[in-house]
Amino acid sequence: MSDEPGLFEIPTGPVSGALQEMPIRPEQVQQIRGAFEEAGLSGQEERKLLINSVIIREVASLRELRAVEVRRVLAAIEQRSAAKPTSKGSAWADREEDTWIDKL
Repeated sequence: MSDEPGLFEIPTGPVSGALQEMPIRPEQVQQIRGAFEEAGLSGQEERKLLINSVIIREVASLRELRAVEVRRVLAAIEQRSAAKPTSKGSAWADREEDTWIDKL
């Protein structure tokens, strides 16, 4: 037998960083932008803070993200939008406690 790994043998050395260094694709940028719009996050500073908190490094634009980071960013956007209360009525209709008028 030779010392070369076989077809079904998994090498035990470190995995190549090729997947981690892949740049973000244009369709992934559009997907993130759409998720921001759907979540109601329109401010650049708010978007930047969310992305930087998820990937734990400073990013000036979406194009600086890596492809492997997209899923974490989308999950954070989804989590943030789920945490926001979705009000369909007015502030009066959405109040939590009865007022003196309700008690009459």
